[in-house]
Amino acid sequence: MFVIVATINKIDEIKINDKFSKSYDLGYKNLDALIGGLKDGNIITVGSRPGMGKTTFLNNIVINLLKKYNLPILYLSLETSKEIAALKFAGICTEQDLVKIWNNKDYSEISMNEFISKKYNLYISDDCFNILELEQLLEENRDIKFIVIDYIQLMKNEKPFTSVTDLSNDILDRLRYLTTKYKTIIFISSQLSRNVEYRENKRPLLVDLKNTGNLECNSDVVILLYRDYDNKNITEISVSKNRFCSVGITYLEYDKEKSTFIEY
Repeated sequence: MFVIVATINKIDEIKINDKFSKSYDLGYKNLDALIGGLKDGNIITVGSRPGMGKTTFLNNIVINLLKKYNLPILYLSLETSKEIAALKFAGICTEQDLVKIWNNKDYSEISMNEFISKKYNLYISDDCFNILELEQLLEENRDIKFIVIDYIQLMKNEKPFTSVTDLSNDILDRLRYLTTKYKTIIFISSQLSRNVEYRENKRPLLVDLKNTGNLECNSDVVILLYRDYDNKNITEISVSKNRFCSVGITYLEYDKEKSTFIEY
């Protein structure tokens, strides 16, 4: 028989640890002002319709984090190979035309070598599809500070479930546990419900995450991207949920050739 005993502490007995003082910026002034800084244990979800650039947006954030902090980042590239992911990062970091990198081997090697010379703590995996595998990776590499999962719907579970929702919820609950256990910050890219395509206003809403189990509930910050097809350079960045600070909208300029998001 298990006996559960709850505890209480007088307020002056509670010690605030370092994780409440240390925070991390994403590298975009107005967006960081809205979010108020990321802290250990946070989960940030980025969602959008297809073609809005959620992967590119996250890739730019990865480069910004590396440039400012250079703390270990684990990037789970579940949709593309690690080679393609690496070339994308190289293009962003060196501000080179991605089409040239794709089509010219010499050009891609120069860009990659320049990227490698930065000695960034970036680790890319294209075969960690299972949440159990991620748990094992973190146990073996406890210094990892940031994790990026692109994208969450491709992550699998070693347990059998009768519904996709239950499977997703188990993965998300375990991700939440990992952020607490290892004091990591996790970024998740997510597809949205197809319902958004049938609305006259195509801007995504929090409700469009409902087909992903308790993703909204488990996320501390939810960022939704929207770009009008008549204005392909300006992307609306909507902080639609923020557990600790503000919600609101800011804008970034998208350079398709260089796959970069810059201040607008």
